[in-house]
Amino acid sequence: MAAAGKLVRVPDPERGSYNPDRPAGSLLRAQALHIHEALHQHLLELASVLAVNPASLKTEGEIGNYIGRATALLHTRAPRKARK
Repeated sequence: MAAAGKLVRVPDPERGSYNPDRPAGSLLRAQALHIHEALHQHLLELASVLAVNPASLKTEGEIGNYIGRATALLHTRAPRKARK
């Protein structure tokens, strides 16, 4: 993560450089595969938390662990604050 206050400016793409009908190159295909794998892993983590019946949790440790895992997954879905 970049240090606070250091913002890297990325120029806008040139007008007309995006062509939705152009065949995708190997970089875009690799990015799609990477995203697919990340989503699959996220889904597996979510499924493992959803498989737990909260009523079966009896100790503070069990419930704390469950809440920690669930909260960590939910925080990945939270909208990010806009940078100034």
